[in-house]
Amino acid sequence: MIKAIIFDMDGVIIDSEPYYQKVLLHILRHFGIQATSNDLLALAGGSSTHFNEIINPLIQGIISRKDFDLYHSQYYSKHNIPYMEIIFPYVKDLLQWLKDHGYRIAIASSSKQDEILNVLNVCQIREYFEIIMSGDMFKESKPHPEIYVTCVEKLKLKPHECMAIEDSEYGITAAKKAGLTCIAKIDKRFGYNQEMADYHINNLIEIIKILEEMK
Repeated sequence: MIKAIIFDMDGVIIDSEPYYQKVLLHILRHFGIQATSNDLLALAGGSSTHFNEIINPLIQGIISRKDFDLYHSQYYSKHNIPYMEIIFPYVKDLLQWLKDHGYRIAIASSSKQDEILNVLNVCQIREYFEIIMSGDMFKESKPHPEIYVTCVEKLKLKPHECMAIEDSEYGITAAKKAGLTCIAKIDKRFGYNQEMADYHINNLIEIIKILEEMK
């Protein structure tokens, strides 16, 4: 029986990847680097390690990583991400339903802790999450299962009692390696391989039907 739902954040709660890519393209072009959206596709669903693997070759010989990071940080300090505009439909409806039906709720995201808390606070959904696991808490990133293994331990549950909601291949792989049931939110924009997931949905409200049928 499923007792807890563990959400990824980017691509599941907020549709952030297109926004992040748009900002990165702006920053790269500011420095005269003519990158395209295709150059950044592999960033979707990845960690800071994947970010470094994509960005460092693009800026090599043009700008130092220190200067790039400084401009990147300054951009976000001047431009608030419009989280309320990019939150997916039915997020709050689903969270309220889960709470009303006794499910425990957590987050296991590769994003940094302060970024996760900012999203949850701006979107006014912080109260629903009992446990928040962030990428900067762990040495290994998804697809390594460490973040899910730890989240399940914090919940004091067994892996088969937890369900992960993911979108990227990295996240789905991490959840399955940790022994969780996994629902993939379908997204065909980034070339994700979602075959490992146990269920596939187009929108979050479909999770209710899946949970009802599993009882």
